[in-house]
Amino acid sequence: GELVDHRKLKFRVMSWFTTQKTGDPSLDPKIQRLVKDGQAAKGALDCFPVQVGPPTAYASNIKHWMHLILFLQVAACLLRGILLIDVLGAFWMAIVCALGWYAWFQDMNITFLSVWGLACGINTVLDIAGFAIPFITGVFEFDLVSTIIRIFTPCTELLGALFAWHLYRDYQLSQGVKDVRDCDPLGNYFENADPESFAALKSINRAGTKAEKWAQGKYQDKYGSTQASSGSFFSNPFVTGPAEPRPETVDGEQRKQNLACC
Repeated sequence: GELVDHRKLKFRVMSWFTTQKTGDPSLDPKIQRLVKDGQAAKGALDCFPVQVGPPTAYASNIKHWMHLILFLQVAACLLRGILLIDVLGAFWMAIVCALGWYAWFQDMNITFLSVWGLACGINTVLDIAGFAIPFITGVFEFDLVSTIIRIFTPCTELLGALFAWHLYRDYQLSQGVKDVRDCDPLGNYFENADPESFAALKSINRAGTKAEKWAQGKYQDKYGSTQASSGSFFSNPFVTGPAEPRPETVDGEQRKQNLACC
């Protein structure tokens, strides 16, 4: 038979009993509480944008920044687990790296990028608190290597959170949302700086580009399309089809786009 959600079934049963007693199911406090819980859950999910169609051209053009940030986060995760023997911290950071990889794998999907950015922000706060509190109270014994790793780790997470926020603003502006906050601390740097201008970072981006092409060829038709203009759109609920090409503008001016990536 038809599967019915247990909360909906409970709501129907309670509505029937309440109607038998009062004639109005909305008067029952338990039903009112269920309605408020549903509204709160819906409000929490509304903060994540749902991408319709392919990503913005700007998001596709700065994938090389995503390559760099993910590489730094993976390096910090390995250093944390191997040198600091921080198994739990490395485990949570590995989850953050996995979220970032999946967002990149889904062709910079803004929904997954937002989840990754939120996870980066939460981990940043926890890692700073985990380092600052023992250091202030004197519990932490100073060690140069350990201190560098503990400072480097939240920096990579903060960079990921700010990058996700930058792309979130770009997506909202491309959708015509006007009440987007102007706060974008590293926005100009992401737009104007090019990681490939440095030889060491250029090799990282080339490795990320090769990995991206390999993933597109191997998993494109199995776990969702990695390209907006091809592949199966039914396998990824957030990619509905190619959008009509249109210029990316802000206040009538052509938006800067870094075209140095793959």
